[in-house]
Amino acid sequence: MLRTSLAILLICALAACEPQPEQQAAPDVEDVGNAAAPAGPDADINASLEPIATPPSHSGQTPRFVGRWAAEKRLCATAAWRFTETGLETPAGSVCRFDEAREVAGGYDIAARCTAEAPERDDLLELRFPESAGGMLFESDSIADAGLVRCGD
Repeated sequence: MLRTSLAILLICALAACEPQPEQQAAPDVEDVGNAAAPAGPDADINASLEPIATPPSHSGQTPRFVGRWAAEKRLCATAAWRFTETGLETPAGSVCRFDEAREVAGGYDIAARCTAEAPERDDLLELRFPESAGGMLFESDSIADAGLVRCGD
């Protein structure tokens, strides 16, 4: 029992000798200004604020979404969605006016004002072109999401 008590006492004494993080001396204010910055990559603090997407090309090319689209090829004649550079009309009667179309990886994000069986409201339309499907995926808050295929204009 005496050996156990001595061992515990010795361990406690050694633990007390180790400096605790809060007990370590803080550098003098003058030394902080002369301290070298830690090594590492030069990071731009504002990098996350920059848009990830490439801005749309102003080369005069028509955006990829412009044209007639439908849920199925057979609906192109009777139920096509009509996309222009400035707006959208769906077969169900929804209408959107585009404020800004931004080209992003895989498609476009479009700030728009839309009516869909309700008063006009702000919306963000997300148009994506999955290469495997050869069509366009449409996502919106005010209009039902849809997978569309291009109609032969």
